[in-house]
Amino acid sequence: MGSLNILQDLGYDAQLDTFIQSQDLADFEIGRIIRESKKKYMVKTQGGNYHGQISGKLRHEAKNRSDYPAVGDWVTIKPMENDQVIIHEILPRKTIIERQAIGRFGKKQTIATNVDVAFVMQDITYDFNLNRLDRLIAICFASKIQPVVVLTKIDIADKSELADKMAQINKRFNEIAILMLSNKSMEGFPAIQRIIEYGKTYCFIGASGAGKSTLINNLVGEKVMLTKTLREKSHKGQHTTSHRELFILKNSGILIDTPGMRELGVAESFKTLESTFEIIFTLATSCKYSDCTHLIEPECAVRVALEKNEIDQSYYDNFLKMKEEQAHFELSKKGIKDKDMMKKLKADPRNKKFRK
Repeated sequence: MGSLNILQDLGYDAQLDTFIQSQDLADFEIGRIIRESKKKYMVKTQGGNYHGQISGKLRHEAKNRSDYPAVGDWVTIKPMENDQVIIHEILPRKTIIERQAIGRFGKKQTIATNVDVAFVMQDITYDFNLNRLDRLIAICFASKIQPVVVLTKIDIADKSELADKMAQINKRFNEIAILMLSNKSMEGFPAIQRIIEYGKTYCFIGASGAGKSTLINNLVGEKVMLTKTLREKSHKGQHTTSHRELFILKNSGILIDTPGMRELGVAESFKTLESTFEIIFTLATSCKYSDCTHLIEPECAVRVALEKNEIDQSYYDNFLKMKEEQAHFELSKKGIKDKDMMKKLKADPRNKKFRK
């Protein structure tokens, strides 16, 4: 395979090397997806950047969107003419960041793959939203990715307002690293730089306008991402990233930017809630009933804590809402599987009773 320098800059590690050496891949080159937009791909290899398209076999075998390549994926390729390559196989993913596809219950949307740390970006001023932060962190836990919360625009926040919001965040997320950042004055920027390690992949997630693209530009040292100001009336960010893209820092880590995520659907098991709402689950061990729903049961430790203001109302409401969404997602996913099974039964000529 020649020199591994470029691949190592891309995050090629011993685990991936061991897998590749165990496979019969002599006829293929190895690359990483660095850009994806509407199933159009850019692949980086030792030889440079190439426009990629998936093979007919890969397209035929894909059962859903998550079976297609995503930014961060390691893939096997075969070169063609005019800087084109055919993507033949997606190599095993170490981690996957995904959410419930908006408006499509039971379906998942892949955000990025093979990520080590997710910087969860949250505007501390106009667009401050603890419940959205809950959801972003839930996505990280579901993906088995370490979250680091970055509170942005601290330069325009009132000191008392900043202290109040920090107290709310620390109360809710007491075991997660929380950093403060001003992309304008660069306060807090060195702390973020110190976290980033060579060969590790870092994803930036959050609502539009949270400062993801500006932070990436500052880390890269040049303007690689478009940035826009907040809408004057709504104070909400405008979408500046409509695709997913990967950047390599010189002698440092790998960065992945993602489109802003204002609407978030959680698409994982109950274990995700347990990690995100640890306070509620700890209290639940003291409930009278082991299957307590924390809604109407007597001697519910969670509701007692709520009445005593030991947990805040929005935290409790968000827990119930996400719990309901997950239950709905699981039912929808089961319905999709049942429909797929019925299609297979109808297509099988041996199953006459399922055919009209």
